Amino acid sequence: MTAIPSFTFMLPMSTTCLSLPLRSAARRAGGFGLLQVMLLIAVMSGLATMGYLQWRERSALDSSRQERQALAQADQALIAYATVARSLPCPDVDRDGLQDCGAPATQKGWLPTVTLRMAGVDPGVDVGQLRYLVQRQGGANDLTMLTDTWTPLEYSDGADGFFAMRGAPYPADILTLTDLCQRLDTGRRATMLPTMAQVNAPTPRAIAYALAHPGNNDADGDGDLFDGANSNAAANVNRMEDPNRRSLLAGYNDIVLERSYDSLLSAFHCRPLIDSINTVALAHDVAGDVAEMRADNIESARRSVAFSTLAAIMTSLEIALAVAEGASDAGNAAAEWAICAASLGLAVNACAAAPQHTVAIGLAGGVIIANGLAVVANAVAAGIAGTALTLADSSATANDICPPMDPAVNNLMLSIAQQEVTDANAELAAATTAVNNKTAELNTAIAQRTAAVNSLNSLIRNGQASSQIDGLLNTLLAAAGTWGSTSYASAAADSKVTQATQLRDRWATEVSKYNAMLADIPGTISRLNSEIAALDLLIATNPPNKTDLQNERDGKDAERKLAGDVAGLTAVRDKAVAELAIAQTALDNAVAAQTAASAAYSTAQTSYQSAISNFVNGTARYNIYNSSGAVVAYGCTTACQAGDVNINSVGQLGSALVDLFGLGAMTSPSTDAKYLKPVKLQKELDALNQRLAAAQDRKATADARLLEAQNRINNPPPCNATGSAVVPMTPEQAESILADVDRKGGTR
Repeated sequence: MTAIPSFTFMLPMSTTCLSLPLRSAARRAGGFGLLQVMLLIAVMSGLATMGYLQWRERSALDSSRQERQALAQADQALIAYATVARSLPCPDVDRDGLQDCGAPATQKGWLPTVTLRMAGVDPGVDVGQLRYLVQRQGGANDLTMLTDTWTPLEYSDGADGFFAMRGAPYPADILTLTDLCQRLDTGRRATMLPTMAQVNAPTPRAIAYALAHPGNNDADGDGDLFDGANSNAAANVNRMEDPNRRSLLAGYNDIVLERSYDSLLSAFHCRPLIDSINTVALAHDVAGDVAEMRADNIESARRSVAFSTLAAIMTSLEIALAVAEGASDAGNAAAEWAICAASLGLAVNACAAAPQHTVAIGLAGGVIIANGLAVVANAVAAGIAGTALTLADSSATANDICPPMDPAVNNLMLSIAQQEVTDANAELAAATTAVNNKTAELNTAIAQRTAAVNSLNSLIRNGQASSQIDGLLNTLLAAAGTWGSTSYASAAADSKVTQATQLRDRWATEVSKYNAMLADIPGTISRLNSEIAALDLLIATNPPNKTDLQNERDGKDAERKLAGDVAGLTAVRDKAVAELAIAQTALDNAVAAQTAASAAYSTAQTSYQSAISNFVNGTARYNIYNSSGAVVAYGCTTACQAGDVNINSVGQLGSALVDLFGLGAMTSPSTDAKYLKPVKLQKELDALNQRLAAAQDRKATADARLLEAQNRINNPPPCNATGSAVVPMTPEQAESILADVDRKGGTR
C-alpha cells in the first residue's frame, strides 16, 4: 500500500531565563549541540524512509503492469498458435518448454513456450514462468486434439433443407480451423463436470483455457509461488482461481487470464468461416441437382430451377448480413481501441477484444467475397437449370423457366432484414444510454473535483479570502492536469508505434519474397518443382501428417503458378512495395509522435513533483489575508508559533491531498482520484461516442438492407435463360472445389 504523505510538526519550546554561573552556561551550550545532531539524524532517517516507500510503490506498479503484459502476450501467442495448428497446445508437465500430450490427459501445467516458438509465435516469457490450464476433457471436448470433427452441411432430400454435416464419401482427412470451432461449440454446450478445466468461482464454470502469473512472491506462504487454486496441489489439478475474485482473496497476488469458449469462437470468427464454406456447399448441391435434372426428366428440371432461385436469393441475403456484421465489427473495434487507450491499458476486456474485432473486419470481407462468388455460381446454376428446362420441354412457359418467388421465401428474407433493423435499433438505444450514463458520471466527477479543490482552498485560507500559498496550489493543479493529458498521449503513442511496426514488418517480408522470386524466375520454378515432387513422394506414403504435407504442397503450387506469370508477379510485388512505403511512413510518423509524447510526459512528471514539493514546503508558515489584502492570521504545518492556525493538526492537509490526487500524491497523481478522474471519464465518454457513431451507422445500413430486401421482392430480377446448349459443372467437380475450400480453412 502506498504510504500517505506525512508531515513532521514541532511546537515552540517555552524557555525560562535563569541567572546561572558561566560554567553552567557552557555546559548548556554543549548539550544544545548534541540535540542538533540527534535532530539531523532523525530528519535523515525520515527522508530515507520516504524514499524507500516511494521506490517500493513504483516497483509494485511496474511489476503489476509487466505481469499483465506477459499474460496478454502469452494469450495472443496461444491464439496465433491455434490459428495455425487448428488446436490448442497441451500443457508442459516436466517444465522443459515442450507440450506433453501423453496419457493421462493432464490439463494443468506450464505454458509450453518452446512449442509455441517452434510454431513461429513469441509467448513473451521463458520456460516455467506461467501456469497454463487447458480443456482436455476427452473426445469432442478436448481442445488439444486435431481430428476431422466438422464437415460442410449437406442438403437433405427427405427434410428439404440443410440439417446435417456431410458423411462418406466426403473426405475425412480435412483438418482446419473449422474443426477447432466445432469442438469449441460442443464444449460451450456441454454439461459442466467436476473433471473439466474450470475456474474456482462461487459457481464453477468450464473454460477453454486459462493462464496464471504468480506475482512477485508466495503470498499465501505455502511454498508454492502460485497462490490459491493456481497452486499445484492435488485438489487444484483441474482448476484455477476466478480472475474476478482476486480482490476478495486473502494471501493472494496472482493474476489470472481466462478464455471462455464463446470468446475463442469470436476470436477465430468461426461463424463467418463456416458460413463461407457452407455457401460453397450450397453451390455444390445446386450443381448436383442440375446434373440430375439433365439426366432425369422435366420435373427434376423444374425443381432445380426453383432450388437454384432460392439459393441465389439466400446467398445474396448472406452478403447483406456479412456487410452488416463487418460494419458492426468496425464500430466495435474503433470503440474498444479508444477505451483501451483511454484507460492506459487497464481496460483488459476492451484491449483484448479490440484486435479481435479488427481481424473480424477482414474476415467479414473474406466472407463477402466468397459469398459473392457463390452468388455468381448460383446465378449460373439457375440459368443452366432454365436452359435445360427449355431444351427438355419446348412447351415450357416463362413461368416454368423462371418461376415466381415463393412468398414464404420472400417473407423469410424480409423477416431477417427486419430483425437486423430491430437489433440495430437496440444497439443504438444501448449506446445512447451508455453515453448518457457516462455523461452523468462525468458531471458528478467534475462536481466532486470542484468540491475537493474548494475544500483544500478553504483549509489553507482558514475561511479567509486568500493566502500566501494560493499561487503554489494553482501551480500544482495545473501541473497535475498537464501530467494527466501527457500520460494518456504517451500511452497512445506507444500503442501506435507497436501497431505500425507490425504492419511495416509484414509488408517488408512480402516484398523480400517477391523480389527473390523475380530475381530468378527459372530458379524459383525449378526449386518449387523439386520441392513439390519431394512432397508428392512423401504424400504417396500416406504418413500421419499427410494433411499438413498436402497443405504445404498446395501453397508451393500457388507460388509456382504466380512465378509463371511474370506480369502478375511484378504487379503483386509493386503493390507490396507501395504498401511497404505507406507503412514505413506511418511508422516514422508514429515514432516521431512517440518521442515527442514521451518527452512531454517526462517534463510533466518532473513539473508535477516539483509543484507538489513546493506546495508542501510552502505550508510550513505563511500569511492568510482578508478581502482587503491585510494579513489577519498565519497558517502553518511546522514551525508554528502561538496563535498560528495549524492546518494539519490532525492530518487535514495530508488527507486533502490524498483525496485530490490519490495515495501516491507525492510521486504522481492517480487517474482514479478526484482531480484527474474527470479527464479519464471524458476519454471513456469519447470512446462511447465512437460506439454511438458505429451504432448509428449500423442502423443506417440495416435500414438500407431492409429497403433492398423490399425492392428485391417488389422488383424481381429478369429471367435470362437462353436456348443454347450448356454443359453444367458436374457434381464431382463441384465437390472437388468444395473440398479445396474446406481444406484451405474457408475463405480467409
